[in-house]
Amino acid sequence: MELTEIDKGALLEAIVKELAGACERMTARAKAAAESAVHEEARSEDSHDTRAIEESYLARGQAARAAEMEVDLATMKSLRARSFADSEPIAATALVELEDDGGASRTLLIVPRCGGRNLHFGGREITLATPASPLGAALMGASEGDEVEISIKGRKRTYEILGTA
Repeated sequence: MELTEIDKGALLEAIVKELAGACERMTARAKAAAESAVHEEARSEDSHDTRAIEESYLARGQAARAAEMEVDLATMKSLRARSFADSEPIAATALVELEDDGGASRTLLIVPRCGGRNLHFGGREITLATPASPLGAALMGASEGDEVEISIKGRKRTYEILGTA
């Protein structure tokens, strides 16, 4: 499927659906960890027994992650897809096809949150990238035909923008 044939509205819906499921699972894990932290089996048997403390730390961390995922979900629900002409600068909701200096291609969707997630859609693997990521930052404002360079862990990578939608 060509980049321009991908229904970005449906892609955003698929992302929201995946995030909603992940959010529900994280919320359930946070509740289970909180219940475990106060369960009678978690009570300290002596001064060196830290099970309850460890369980409470886990519960707090998972609750914080669940809250962060709720914000991610709300942000993605509010996004509206827009089309990008070949010469138009890359911005949020741009679907971008890249080729790296090794000849490998990849497809990115520029989103404000949830970066790093991968999703199979329209016969492609699509990576969500934020403007805060090195690659996302390099792509912002660039357009089809441009080359961008990033450095990760001291290694420089060059990407050519093959197309946008």
